[in-house]
Amino acid sequence: MSETCRPRRRLHRVVSAIAVAAAIGGMTTAFADQADAGIKSAKTLQVLNVRSAPSASGQLLRQLPANVQVGINCWTNGQAVTGKYGTTTIWYTVDGGGWVTDAGLYTGTNNPVTPKCGGAPTPPPATSGRKVGAKSGANTGMRGQCTWGAMELWRQATGYYPAIRGNAKDWADSARANGWTVVLDAQPRSIVVFAPGVHGVDRTYGHVAWVKSVERRGDGLYIHYRDMNHDGRGTGTWYDGVTKDIRGMSYILAP
Repeated sequence: MSETCRPRRRLHRVVSAIAVAAAIGGMTTAFADQADAGIKSAKTLQVLNVRSAPSASGQLLRQLPANVQVGINCWTNGQAVTGKYGTTTIWYTVDGGGWVTDAGLYTGTNNPVTPKCGGAPTPPPATSGRKVGAKSGANTGMRGQCTWGAMELWRQATGYYPAIRGNAKDWADSARANGWTVVLDAQPRSIVVFAPGVHGVDRTYGHVAWVKSVERRGDGLYIHYRDMNHDGRGTGTWYDGVTKDIRGMSYILAP
């Protein structure tokens, strides 16, 4: 079996933005266009119209190019729009003014990711609303590796294994293909997938771990996690750590 992962250094050592860029290596270009302003940033899925109101009938103010990061600030319910990931009534205000539909953005979740305009911050979605995807009758990870450990922790929490295969870096795509919800915002009771190089994990295979809890600090969100093969030796030992949620991390949600 090919499933494996070999982290290079301890994930709980939070590095500076410069060090992260150096560690990510080849992925730096993919994340370099992140918007600096805005409560959150999201990627445009297509050329996106910016309107004067949360409706397709609002005055067209300008257009945003496809595949760029844009700062988003607050949301409201507006006209229903159907896009790549379904139909939504969520509209966001964007940097520079105006409204865009969530149907034209990739935020990692179908739920709002910013506070509601004129209201209190949106609470995280309840775990009861998470989708149940395909299940597996056995642990598909390689024994002693992070994939095997993450599978076992999922089984302990849910009573079954998820149908997810491949090296650690491939798990988010495999999970989506098998019906599981994958988001970019850190959430407990999930498997975190580290892209190759992020937080110093292996540049070829990536890494996965089980998220026990999420903590908000002054500089962002931190995950408390448990993983296997943290030292890259494949000995099957467990490790508990804390690390900051940064770009290049995604989360497979357990129900």
